[in-house]
Amino acid sequence: MFSQNKARELLRAAVVFFYDDPSHLDEDESPDLLQTINLSDTWAWACADGEHVPDDELPEVARLFSSYGWCGILYWASERNEQQKSEFCDINRFIEFVRNEEAIRKEEPKDSKRAYAKRQYTIGAP
Repeated sequence: MFSQNKARELLRAAVVFFYDDPSHLDEDESPDLLQTINLSDTWAWACADGEHVPDDELPEVARLFSSYGWCGILYWASERNEQQKSEFCDINRFIEFVRNEEAIRKEEPKDSKRAYAKRQYTIGAP
């Protein structure tokens, strides 16, 4: 489990936020940008979306990122926005992959048992 500070460090080092250093902010820019995930061109072309990560959610976002990489971050942002979908099929597949894996993780929380749990799912099934 990540502490808030370790989670923030990991996510800043991975350069997922709009800004990773307070000195990069202009005077008129919100400090929230230091914890706002850069989702430009994620949901549609030419969109400059971002999703602010409150302090109390940093550990969960770091866990998802640590487990699934960028796909975990996309899943988190989608879930926060009523399972938002993208116009891009690959983004939707990434989110669906993590959603399926997280369902399995909730069903069987122990790694040692989950490793041998035979589960199947189809990504992009109608």
